[in-house]
Amino acid sequence: MEGIDNIGGTCAINSILQIIIRNNNLRSIILNSSPSPNSLTYELKEIIDLIHNKNKSITPHKFINFFFETFKGIFNKYEQIDINELWIYLYNKIFEEIAVNSIPIQYISSIYDKHNYDIYIYNNKKTCELTDNVQGSFINIIECYNCKNKSYSFEPFISMSLDISENQSIANLIIKSLLYEMRDADDWKCEKCNEKCRYIKMKKIWKLPKILFISLNRFNEKFEKNNSNIYINNRINFNVSTIETADKEQIYNIQSLGLHYGNLLGGHYTALCKINEDYHLYNDNIVTKYKKDDIYEELKNNNSAYLIVYELE
Repeated sequence: MEGIDNIGGTCAINSILQIIIRNNNLRSIILNSSPSPNSLTYELKEIIDLIHNKNKSITPHKFINFFFETFKGIFNKYEQIDINELWIYLYNKIFEEIAVNSIPIQYISSIYDKHNYDIYIYNNKKTCELTDNVQGSFINIIECYNCKNKSYSFEPFISMSLDISENQSIANLIIKSLLYEMRDADDWKCEKCNEKCRYIKMKKIWKLPKILFISLNRFNEKFEKNNSNIYINNRINFNVSTIETADKEQIYNIQSLGLHYGNLLGGHYTALCKINEDYHLYNDNIVTKYKKDDIYEELKNNNSAYLIVYELE
């Protein structure tokens, strides 16, 4: 399996490239896109073609130079890049370059219409296959304790951000990230009864994407790293009580991990990707193959997982 040379602090870029390349759907979306020649997506498409179709290990000078020119002032050469931030910027750039106008939404007669309209506006009235596959959404609900009126807002995501605590599973962290709390009267006022009163605040999953990116918040506001061990579930079962719109369970299987070692200033990234039933660890240009059973302890007690990718079964 082909590696990518590190040409000076590019381990995060190499790792996210491998995560994209080793995911069948993400790879196909990029390869089947039609970006303009002078675009980052065009350069990414060339990288994928070289590694996947032509089976070549590469030294990506052209792509790296184009990348830093594209994100000038955001990412700097030879400085460590946060892989979660990298994924978001990369996604946004690809969306900007390949998205097309979406079908207009004019009438809102239900909560489903409101969701679709809010996401339509959030996405600048555009859509693309990448968005269809990786963008999910939360629903935020506020229920007036006085008159029981509910107000709704929607929050799209392309990476589900999770706070972490010792010896918790990814599935438990997702549950803990969802919200249900009773709040005493404060500055909030009910739009129906016009009263400042107690209210219930809820956050639920409205829609899960086919490819689910999860980022673990290992760094605090002081840039100190939390190296707590996390249990990485091989499979996550989202039942109907977890997703507001689900009428049946949705099962996700692990696909890739972006691993981080060290601290914010002196760290290193690798990518662990599942291909068929085996795992491959991409450490820049060094690629190591593991069987599924050999990787079990890595997933059971993991203190380096930083970006995790699941895919709908």
